[in-house]
Amino acid sequence: MDYSHYPFYISFDEVPVSIFCTTRHGGFSLWPFETCNISFNTQDRPEIIIENRIITAARMKIPIERFVFLNQVHGDSVHYVGASDCGKAFQVPVLEGDAMFTDQMGVCLAITLADCVGVIIFDPEKYVSGICHSGWKGCLMNICGKLVDKMVENCGCKPDNLIACISPSICYRCYTVSAQLAEKFGDVYRDFVIEKNKSYHLDLKGIVVSQLTEKGINRNRIFSSDMCTAENTHIFYSHRVEKNTGRFMFGIYMQ
Repeated sequence: MDYSHYPFYISFDEVPVSIFCTTRHGGFSLWPFETCNISFNTQDRPEIIIENRIITAARMKIPIERFVFLNQVHGDSVHYVGASDCGKAFQVPVLEGDAMFTDQMGVCLAITLADCVGVIIFDPEKYVSGICHSGWKGCLMNICGKLVDKMVENCGCKPDNLIACISPSICYRCYTVSAQLAEKFGDVYRDFVIEKNKSYHLDLKGIVVSQLTEKGINRNRIFSSDMCTAENTHIFYSHRVEKNTGRFMFGIYMQ
């Protein structure tokens, strides 16, 4: 498929609800956000971001008033959301945090990304969905593990029933970090810090998978996109490569 002209792609057929990941194409944003920037957390014009959200939702046949976004801050707050949180897609999100979950039908959970790891967790028995945004700070704070905990505590989910889906994100080959940052991951995540040619590389996706399995999710129920955002800037946005750029969207809709 020629993703350069395709506005979004849908993967993870193993999940019986709609999971979607947009690309950078099919919108109205101008350079350096061209063309389908979804996030208000950029210097793009708000009216264009709104148009991009409208056209993207229409393509996926999801009512725009069903979307819930977060004001992502690289923290570890996890929120329960429901129908009362919908209908705010045209404004900067008030809800501050990097993870949310719901057991209500008709709620579309969405996060915005440009290298960080997006994680969707779905319980096909309880019909509970969750989503989180995990960069290096989120990995250190185990935001995805805390999301699993909240779904178990509040909705009665069983970890071995859960399915996890991981978005396109930066790969370890492209994600070089300082020695000081590499040291922060200590012994627990040492297997995911790769030293090569006197530089350090961090495997964010590997850390996320390990955190999910530690919470009891079966490895064969964790599905991951192998696409690297930094290596595919013709398809996705990459903050590491482009600096001032847009954000694509990763989400789940239970209807």
